[in-house]
Amino acid sequence: MGRTYKMHPSPPACISWEEYESRLIAEWQGLLNSEAGNNERTIHNFLIAHPCLVPGAYSMTGPSGHSPFPAALLSEAPLVGMGAKVPDFIWLGSNSANLTPVFIEIESPAKQWFTRTGDPHHDLTQALNQLAQWKAWLDQNENRALFYSAFEIPDHMRRHLTFNPQFVLIYGRRREFDERPELKRLRKQWEPPGQVVMTFDRLTPARDCKLFPTVTKRADQRYRALAVPPTFKLGPGVAKDFAMIEGIPEALERNEWISKERRAFLTERLPYWNEWSRLGDKGIIWSNAWE
Repeated sequence: MGRTYKMHPSPPACISWEEYESRLIAEWQGLLNSEAGNNERTIHNFLIAHPCLVPGAYSMTGPSGHSPFPAALLSEAPLVGMGAKVPDFIWLGSNSANLTPVFIEIESPAKQWFTRTGDPHHDLTQALNQLAQWKAWLDQNENRALFYSAFEIPDHMRRHLTFNPQFVLIYGRRREFDERPELKRLRKQWEPPGQVVMTFDRLTPARDCKLFPTVTKRADQRYRALAVPPTFKLGPGVAKDFAMIEGIPEALERNEWISKERRAFLTERLPYWNEWSRLGDKGIIWSNAWE
């Protein structure tokens, strides 16, 4: 069977990755170095709008040829059955052997890693304890089953992939270590296997995340789009994932970095790709088929 989809002959131009990256870096650095950048909620909202800044889409331990499920970053999606703090972000990453959800906790860039005497700051130990609570909860088989169900993990991933969660804490600024370089060697104690700690200065746009929207997910509800990046595109490679997400037209309308003409085009084409995604045999899919 050949192709079963039909591309639009003349889609309105999308902003280039190079233009988006340049503009995003400037705005991100401006925010981090401003008074507003000390506010955790302000930072969180900026990352919602620009998911390519959030690490872990393809795991924290190495590249993967598999996109995260469902081709999106999750924001503040509760772990059903757990009363502890909701993860700021989750990437549902995978590779050929592992399902690797990456749980990300962010704290204010203004928070300190260490006290004046060189002891871990209580804000830091509290944040690290949050990662430990998520890990302990996910170690229980019954809770893992709740996780699979709540996030609609496909059956083939449940049956054939090893559950291998990873945890990330994004906290503080690099200048604390630049000013006190003797503290750098102490950071390794907080990075056991499967856990990474970093400052906000490490966040940089990832080109291979340029298509992914940010979504949320509540129990017994569908995935819902919170934001789409200005480099958002449609095509057969992501149609099945995007069909799981409601609210994409509304998210498109909120993005002023996308031209009005392109927002209208994407909104008009989305039902076509949603319908195509329901076909049983989809035929040949070209890797460069985007509009």
